[in-house]
Amino acid sequence: MEKISVIRLNRDGPQGTGLTFWGHLENENVIEGNPTETGHNYFTDVTGQLTAGVWECTPCTSRIDSYPVDEFCIILSGTVVVTDGDGHAETFKPGDSFVIPKGLKCTWHMPETTRKYYVIFDSKTAEA
Repeated sequence: MEKISVIRLNRDGPQGTGLTFWGHLENENVIEGNPTETGHNYFTDVTGQLTAGVWECTPCTSRIDSYPVDEFCIILSGTVVVTDGDGHAETFKPGDSFVIPKGLKCTWHMPETTRKYYVIFDSKTAEA
């Protein structure tokens, strides 16, 4: 039987290795910037639906037509401005937390390099 224990999330990634280079975000949704992502996924449940970790990205703006997952975020450094499809903007800074519901149409703008903790639920059930 596998031992189950509490998992500490370190904002700088695992001690000794830090955050891992995840690549350059290159897709049709990036409308400004040349974003580079780093991070560390600390946890994935046995179903692959729930993940948690730390993520960092260089400045950029992305258009998201339908947010693909439910995500809870805590901003560790930097700034995120999320503007919904109706034009309502919310600004999040270090210490702020928020939830992005699956399906939200929004613009995600980071005027500076931003780091966050994330908890993502990615439902594997069939869409209605």
